[in-house]
Parts: sequence; C-alpha cells; structure tokens
Amino acid sequence: MAATSTFALGAPGIPARWTSSTKSGVGTALSPACPVWFTISHGILNEVYYP
Repeated sequence: MAATSTFALGAPGIPARWTSSTKSGVGTALSPACPVWFTISHGILNEVYYP
C-alpha cells in the first residue's frame, strides 16, 4: 500500500477566525436523517455542526 499524505488539500489553509458569540438563531436540517445544525448571527450563517 502506498503512503498517503496526512495533510488536507490546500493545507495549511487560512488562519483560524472567531465568529461573534451573539447568536440570533440556531437551526437544523428538515430531514431527521440529516444531523446537521447551524447558527446564525447578524444575518450570517456562522457555524455548521455535524457529528
């Protein structure tokens, strides 16, 4: 088996950014089969969570 890279494509990417802690909404997918959650702040989709 060939050795594979342990870095994601485009690594290292951009520096980490912090979003505002002031959230105006939280939501999830309409389908129960999709475990995605997201947060909204200042009218912008900030964070997406997937287990």
